[in-house]
Amino acid sequence: MKHIVFFKLNERNEQNQDALIEILNKMKGQIPFVQDMWVGKDFLNSQRSFDVVLEVTLNKEDLDTYANYPLHVACKNEFAPLVSKSVVCDVE
Repeated sequence: MKHIVFFKLNERNEQNQDALIEILNKMKGQIPFVQDMWVGKDFLNSQRSFDVVLEVTLNKEDLDTYANYPLHVACKNEFAPLVSKSVVCDVE
């Protein structure tokens, strides 16, 4: 399954986009049951755009474990001051 999260920054600029990406990338290769992780930043900057996207590939039964995994929780706490809104979509 794919766990996809779109982030809207409090203040959109390249520095904040890069800071959020750096925080999210701390999880890459560090959570044993995550099969793949990709992070990207929006370049269009339209009114409908979100600023950063995270895509995590994992088994559906691991989603709750991922949500409470200590590194994931630590990264969420670290990026919280940068982010004004996030939306998620979990798909198979």
